[in-house]
Amino acid sequence: MTQLSTHEERERRSIQIQKGAWSANAAANAPRVRRLVQNLWLDEGKKTGVLVAAGPSLEQSIDEIKSLSRETHEIVAVDMALKFLLANGIVPDYVICADASDAITDTLEADVPKEVALLLCVTVKPETGKRWPGPTYWFCMASNVFDGDLGEWMQRDHLIASKVPSYLVPGGNVSSLGLSFLIGVRAAPKVLLYGHDFCWTDEHRFYCGGVRRDLAKERIRLESEAGTVFPMKDASGQRDVWTNGSLLQFARWYHERMSEFPGVIEQRTPVTILNDGGQRLWT
Repeated sequence: MTQLSTHEERERRSIQIQKGAWSANAAANAPRVRRLVQNLWLDEGKKTGVLVAAGPSLEQSIDEIKSLSRETHEIVAVDMALKFLLANGIVPDYVICADASDAITDTLEADVPKEVALLLCVTVKPETGKRWPGPTYWFCMASNVFDGDLGEWMQRDHLIASKVPSYLVPGGNVSSLGLSFLIGVRAAPKVLLYGHDFCWTDEHRFYCGGVRRDLAKERIRLESEAGTVFPMKDASGQRDVWTNGSLLQFARWYHERMSEFPGVIEQRTPVTILNDGGQRLWT
């Protein structure tokens, strides 16, 4: 069994375990819904999208991101990158969150300017983002998973529970939803990727700036026990890095999207296993 197929089997088990909680969260969040992601739709986008994930090399890109004109660039940050960006003087336009775990809730408990909008999935815990000072826009994750117990597609179940007819297409992680938002909703003509390492060199700096070492340690432990942590070379071929089945799956998804939208997605991450030339670095 390959590293990717092992990850996919774990993902199927996770869906089976979590699906009840996701549906319950969607129903519990329904009264909170005031705005939908589709309200942010543009027929023609004028700004370049900047998609910031929480990879450990993000700190090397801070000056470059700061140099981007905000008149021509629109920044979407994943939840785990928010505090690090704010601490370094970068205020994103949007923050996106889809994680239904308790551990992610406090990543949004930062001193955030009111102009920053939160993009929130209906399946998050009902406490997530409750004190967000700015506007919150809700979405469901598009899904190709058919729930045999309910006799319903999972995305349809979440729509019915939450009354949110707004979808973003996932690729397994939260930054993939950010890409769906920038290309599919904001019609960004180009998207720059930062913090998309899909790998690490120091387990104490799994996330940017070494934030949430507790989560990093637990994530690496679970993947190690499953036998899906392994070494490889980065995209330059010069650096030894570590990756795991989950990150490899996400990198594969991005590789497919870069092939699907040639010239639209540009990799700006300095240390990564996903290069900008379309070459696959894994099997």
